[in-house]
Amino acid sequence: MKRFSILLFGVFSYAVFLVTFLYLVAFVGNLQTTALARWAPWLSDLVPHSIDAGRATGPVALAVVMDIGLVMIFGLQHSLMARIGFKRWLKRFLPASAERSVYVLVASLILVLMFWQWRPIPGVVWAADSNLTAGLGWAVFAAGFGMVLVATFLIDHFDLFGLKQVWAQFRNRTPTAPEFRTPLFYRLVRHPLYLGFLLAFWGGPVMSVGHFLFAVAMTGYILIAIGFEERDLLHYLGRDYADYRQSVPMLLPGFKAPGGARSTGDLQDSG
Repeated sequence: MKRFSILLFGVFSYAVFLVTFLYLVAFVGNLQTTALARWAPWLSDLVPHSIDAGRATGPVALAVVMDIGLVMIFGLQHSLMARIGFKRWLKRFLPASAERSVYVLVASLILVLMFWQWRPIPGVVWAADSNLTAGLGWAVFAAGFGMVLVATFLIDHFDLFGLKQVWAQFRNRTPTAPEFRTPLFYRLVRHPLYLGFLLAFWGGPVMSVGHFLFAVAMTGYILIAIGFEERDLLHYLGRDYADYRQSVPMLLPGFKAPGGARSTGDLQDSG
């Protein structure tokens, strides 16, 4: 019964993640306000709040504080729960096989809080001035989220989101750790997941003031998180990781700079 309950919890956490990820795409892209809504009128019901629509701004100063605070909560949860010490502490209170599922569920709920409480801030920083530039903006947006999804499968999607662990314990087996591999995107940059999110957050045809604040804050979180993550990656992967860090750039293909990280650990500890 206990093994089945853990498996059920892992599946539930994964299902919450899937719904949250899809909402994130709509939230960042304001999809319920685009031409897509004419073909899918149910979008306005499924996506009541987005980065630029759905909630009154209120006082701008309060909106800025609220929005930055939401990003900080998101960043703190991701960074704290991904650390080695926190994982060890958490495993004292719950089955080790459920640790990743707990991380996935809490991360998803933090995103739900952001969707619910985000305050749009009007004003345009830049906007596409032609169908061509608008198309390019949407292409960057779609490529970013597509890269995020593909990157998870390039290594071990089901390990990243906890399903592999709960399935292994259900079968009374020990899950195998992901191998150190550098397929496709991982040969170009060490953190394709983060690069994909950056493209998605900065893409699109219109950059409002609120969207700009979101993109800047999330970019700051990503750059800070990489520093913590790469320290853990050295611990997990040792020489393999150190060599990989020396030969592959962090986020920009073709641009090498100090800092670091890789593939399997990127998925194990990212957020």
